[in-house]
Amino acid sequence: MNAPARRPATDPHAAPAAAPTAAELAQALPDALERRERVTLEATGRDAGVLLILFDVDDAGHVVLTKRSQFVANHKGEISLPGGKFEPEDVDLLGSALRETEEEIAVPRSSLTVLGPLDDVHTMASGFTVSPWVAHHAGGRPAMTPEESEIARILEVPLADVLAADRLIPEPPTIETLRYPLMGEDVWGLTARILRTFSDVVHRIAGPGAGR
Repeated sequence: MNAPARRPATDPHAAPAAAPTAAELAQALPDALERRERVTLEATGRDAGVLLILFDVDDAGHVVLTKRSQFVANHKGEISLPGGKFEPEDVDLLGSALRETEEEIAVPRSSLTVLGPLDDVHTMASGFTVSPWVAHHAGGRPAMTPEESEIARILEVPLADVLAADRLIPEPPTIETLRYPLMGEDVWGLTARILRTFSDVVHRIAGPGAGR
């Protein structure tokens, strides 16, 4: 397993930097994700892939989160990323993430450009090992329709809000403090850990004050 990179120090007197657009991140992230030391976990037989989708609206970056319905087997009502468990027909976990995203929110894989992977994470509640990827939807806001048996709500979250919330998390974060209040929802657990890693990469690209 590779060790995660240390977060950069933040200068409280530094001038705020604007959050980057999704288009800007689409240019910078492939190299940044390729160069970082990624945490990888062994497959367990309970494996899943998820996508962190970036898109722009009026030159402002956004990310896609979903609220799980009360009808799913695991993590009812929690905020998640689109994606799901590996099935025999999937080539790999990225294939699982793309297939499940299309099934859950109707975003076709052909409309997405995969920029690279983030750290693998393990969820103790359901015992899944999850591999996240960052993807870009170049055509602005994707047309999204929730699959109602699985998804109760689709959240289009401004990237600036994610980065601002990330800066308020105390160091080092704990299970109790690693939370992102976004669009009236409490984002915690596995999704918060993925957002933390993503935010760290973006801060390194755009500067530690980005999104304030």
